[in-house]
Amino acid sequence: MFQRFVVGMGIAVFMFIAGVTYFYFNKGEAIATEAAPSKKPAAEEETAAKAVIQESFYQKTPERKLSAYKSMSEEALVQEVHNMTHQKVAANEKWGASEITKEKVDALYSAISNQTFADTELQDMLLGILKPWKKGDFSNAVKAHNEIWAYQKGNIGKAERRLTPSEEAAYIKENFK
Repeated sequence: MFQRFVVGMGIAVFMFIAGVTYFYFNKGEAIATEAAPSKKPAAEEETAAKAVIQESFYQKTPERKLSAYKSMSEEALVQEVHNMTHQKVAANEKWGASEITKEKVDALYSAISNQTFADTELQDMLLGILKPWKKGDFSNAVKAHNEIWAYQKGNIGKAERRLTPSEEAAYIKENFK
């Protein structure tokens, strides 16, 4: 009888140790009994997001919007570029949104170039921001946003980083589509 008790306790201790070990190595996660829902591979998702961004950039912009830039005040032009940067940057607060299209960038660049600004440093800043954008290069977006933000004496909503293509595509869909 004592021998059965010892064997039974040995088996119980072994099972307990095996269970704890299994639990430890699986970090407490249950065994999956069903296949996990399939998710797009990251590369596919990134490619789809980049396509949304490209489509947005090369879409037609209504002529009335483009011609309006010619008569905008300096402050309105600054705000338009600022609103456009919101498509590219992560910030804890964003007020205003304007979709970035090639036609809008070209029209803004032309309007700012052809206008006589009271503050030529402001004009140079805006042209410096837009020049690479004309080629589709937005690597300056965080710096651009924060320069405009500082010019406007912002205290909430400083840009922290560039949005990932997936985040930007979601921003475009949420704000412009």
